[in-house]
Amino acid sequence: MATIIVDKSFLQGIKALHVRALAAEHRLLMSDALLYELLTTSATARRRCFSKFPTGRNPVDLISHTGKLMRLEIDTHKAAGLPSTHKDSITFQFNDRLVEADYVPPSDALQAIEDETARIKGAVHSFLDKIEHIPSFFPSLLKGTSAEQKRAHQEAEEALASPRALFPFISQLTPPPGEKPLPPVESMTEQWAIYRWIQVQLLFALDVYVRYQGNPPEALSQSVFERMEHDVLDAELLMLGVMEGAFATYENKLKRWFSLIRPDGDLYE
Repeated sequence: MATIIVDKSFLQGIKALHVRALAAEHRLLMSDALLYELLTTSATARRRCFSKFPTGRNPVDLISHTGKLMRLEIDTHKAAGLPSTHKDSITFQFNDRLVEADYVPPSDALQAIEDETARIKGAVHSFLDKIEHIPSFFPSLLKGTSAEQKRAHQEAEEALASPRALFPFISQLTPPPGEKPLPPVESMTEQWAIYRWIQVQLLFALDVYVRYQGNPPEALSQSVFERMEHDVLDAELLMLGVMEGAFATYENKLKRWFSLIRPDGDLYE
């Protein structure tokens, strides 16, 4: 049965009947990133999204966040393969109270949410570091008229999505102190999680660089941090969708980037 990475925008935008029809023909993949989003969003959005899933055992397949796949590649020097091949081997049902307005996660779930919040906070700051690379890649990005800048932005996206475009950049990366080095770039292909993660991160970094006209804020207000957090979570879901080759989203930029990177993939919108 075909598998699909699903994001929050898709669940919010599609009718319950259509979600269940899709689930009857496919396995829907819920990553840690999506589960975190659904458990930390507003009660109204949480209720609507969870009410659309099929009932009963294993309504979706659960998969971990992208870090697990990249750590596997660093440890083994082999491609991680499809995210769906790393699904959790458990039997579960969604808590019936997830569709109730006053639902409060149990203590173990609250601890998991707290741990994930800390991980994502670190991922936001790591993401901001990648924005610094954009002007060296595309020095003319903000020059010329508005139309010329728009065209340069589009061409930059296409360049980042081009086959094998990022191998020279990856070969120059060095790990943080105490971390294992990346596998030799000669052993990688574009199907590796490491490659896809860097590719997707740079697409998001490009978007932020253009959004702030080359001057992203150094001190993050709560609203800016939340928007960056949203970008980090979207990047994880897009990267998993690109790897799986099947992605369900309603967000226009995610649809555009998926189609650029995986023109051979299946996009559900």
